[in-house]
Amino acid sequence: MGPILFDESDRAAVYRAIRLRRDIRSFRPDPVPEPVLARILAAAHRAGSVGFSQPWAFVAVRDQEARHRLRDACDRERRAAGIVMAIDEERAGRYLRLKVEGILEAPLTLAVCVDPTRGGPHVLGRNSDRDTDAYSTVGAIQNLWLAARAEGVGVGWVSIFQRADVQRILSLPPHVIPLALLCVGYPAEGEADTPLLERAGWARREPLAEQVHLERWGARAPDDPLIAALRAEEDPMPVIPEIDHGSRAAAEARLEQLTKPPASLGRLERLAVQLAGITGELDPPLAHPVVFVCAADHGVTAEGVSAFPAEVTAQMVANFAAGGAAINVLARQAGVRVVVADIGVAAPLDGLAGIVHAKVRPGTGNLAQEPAMTPEECRAAVDAGRLLVRRAAQEGLDCVCTGDMGIGNTTAASAVVAACTGAAPSSVTGRGTGIDAAVLARKVAVVERALDRHRPGPERPWELLAAVGGLEIAALAGVILEGAAQRLPVVLDGFIAGAAACAAAAIDPAVRPYLIAGHASREPGHRRALAWLELQPLLDLDLALGEGTGAVLAVPLLRAAVRVLNDMATFAGAGVSGPVGDEGRAAAASNRG
Repeated sequence: MGPILFDESDRAAVYRAIRLRRDIRSFRPDPVPEPVLARILAAAHRAGSVGFSQPWAFVAVRDQEARHRLRDACDRERRAAGIVMAIDEERAGRYLRLKVEGILEAPLTLAVCVDPTRGGPHVLGRNSDRDTDAYSTVGAIQNLWLAARAEGVGVGWVSIFQRADVQRILSLPPHVIPLALLCVGYPAEGEADTPLLERAGWARREPLAEQVHLERWGARAPDDPLIAALRAEEDPMPVIPEIDHGSRAAAEARLEQLTKPPASLGRLERLAVQLAGITGELDPPLAHPVVFVCAADHGVTAEGVSAFPAEVTAQMVANFAAGGAAINVLARQAGVRVVVADIGVAAPLDGLAGIVHAKVRPGTGNLAQEPAMTPEECRAAVDAGRLLVRRAAQEGLDCVCTGDMGIGNTTAASAVVAACTGAAPSSVTGRGTGIDAAVLARKVAVVERALDRHRPGPERPWELLAAVGGLEIAALAGVILEGAAQRLPVVLDGFIAGAAACAAAAIDPAVRPYLIAGHASREPGHRRALAWLELQPLLDLDLALGEGTGAVLAVPLLRAAVRVLNDMATFAGAGVSGPVGDEGRAAAASNRG
């Protein structure tokens, strides 16, 4: 018998059902017709199983009393687990907000059970691994879940229970193991738009390419054809939503009512309005800011463009991990969590604790003589930055700050900014780590040579970033894009972050309204980058360190802007006379514009 082939529409339908499968918790009360339930259960029963053991069994529970008892048993277990998690209040709170009411709301609760005696003691495969019965039953659940989705029926998987409770309530024999309580019914409106745990801020799907190892555990090659195909198969980039114009307008209206002359708090007021538009809230908490310090080395240091040797990158990463660098000090002061990631440090750092190990390759190529990265490596670095944000969000994240470390990275940043903005290399290339005039001239020549060799432009942002960027610059572009996609304010540090923001804005211009310039570096290229991004820095402290220091220093200003908007009294509330007539209102509008 030849292969069974699907036509294009059939194949698309299968993949669509897989892609749209969701864990549902809110249901309509109307029952699912019996023929539909029969088709769904038949699909479950067609699952493959080890040794053809078919160890699954289903208990359809419609009785309200029994379902109340199941719900109560699950709720007790949920609360007990929440108490155990209480050491992390934020995570415990999100866990406790996950409800189990679907057991009562859905018209049917389906208990899926495992009978490990089905087929007798000598089922092929069971002798070696007794858990194969559970694995097979999970396959039946997946069939059921996908068939239900194809029928427009929702399924919610509840696994928070003690087996003995379910066995007692449903009169299961002692050897029959309850594996899942499935809530089955038509989903309430809007329930199937986004996965439940993603909506609850609990977790997002990890990139597939990060979960595929080659030949042995931990071995990856970003330019392997399979890894490249996996990256291409996944969503190319996160969708960045439009800012919330309603919240912006509400913030502007409230500012006009506060006890002060119109626009007298200047940039602070504009910042409050921007934060409202970004987050959709007038009072975003900004209680969990994180600075992402991405580190990598640069092959261009072989051209003699830095005052420090390349090994300083690894040494400073160790300093970050130990908490002894400037960013650690300032972050502690501002209440900002520090996440340090090795994206491409040349030295091996596998044994260093306290950092995220996400190395794409040990340093870039020499951009003056070859592309800094392959396209696949560039994409891997961007995805590594996105993943940093997603993982931080699972622990609590409401403000993204950018940081960097990499000897030679101001040379790469100069090339990126010149390529994005069209500025002359001499106007965007500075002294970096403190080089003298002779080294500066050589550095400018290196940037000119790189741009002449690769001819990158903002209309081809991926090629630009791969040709003359850095691994940490690409990762920061990913941090910026993912932060905006999650409706988070993105506070930029200095020149390296500015170059990453230019690359991110070239990839997706929708990122621009989410960007906040923490400060103005004394590097000339940073001011050119900010001008191209149409950003005004909040601070100008003559900083040129990087690490995220300028971004972290700006975080208290974000909090101050939010507090002014929410905590100041209004004219009406304080009994203070406001601006007189149309003239006063026009002045306020003019000053804000």
